Amino acid sequence: MLFRHLYTAIVVAQLAFPSWALVATPIDQRSAQEVVEQLQLVPNVEKGYYIQTFQDPVTIANRSLSTAIYYLLEGTAGQSIWHRLDAAEVWHFYAGAPLTLSLSHNDGAPVQKQVLGPDVFSDQSPQVVIPAGTWQSAHSLGSWTLVGTTVAPGFVEGGSELAEPGWAPAGNCSSSAAG
Repeated sequence: MLFRHLYTAIVVAQLAFPSWALVATPIDQRSAQEVVEQLQLVPNVEKGYYIQTFQDPVTIANRSLSTAIYYLLEGTAGQSIWHRLDAAEVWHFYAGAPLTLSLSHNDGAPVQKQVLGPDVFSDQSPQVVIPAGTWQSAHSLGSWTLVGTTVAPGFVEGGSELAEPGWAPAGNCSSSAAG
């Protein structure tokens, strides 16, 4: 009898005070805006939202050994702007829909596509390494995708090149092609 009263009290408390819920809403059931607000992300020039989460205090020639960010891209944003970095970048999948990464050396060869996502049994990879100097663009395959990227040596202003909107690398038939 005591258990039933205790259970009833918990259910009533959860209905009256949803923030007291014993089970949190899974992140994949949240909206992009909720994730942006929770992680305090800010708009990114490539499209989407980001925040730097780590900058290695160890430096070489005034550059951190590595940096890390969260990056959220909404499906409605379309393909991110093509860009390249002067350092290697590792993308890590965290939540939401899978994401297509389009990669090119701008040498006339076809653009390579890799899907960043959790399902390793469906040709998705939870981690993708992009070598320095590789042109890249991302496209969420759903409502939104939350990833992280780690850059080594660390990201610095002036260490990236952003293509003009609408630009596509040689060998790509469309700048908006996505996965």
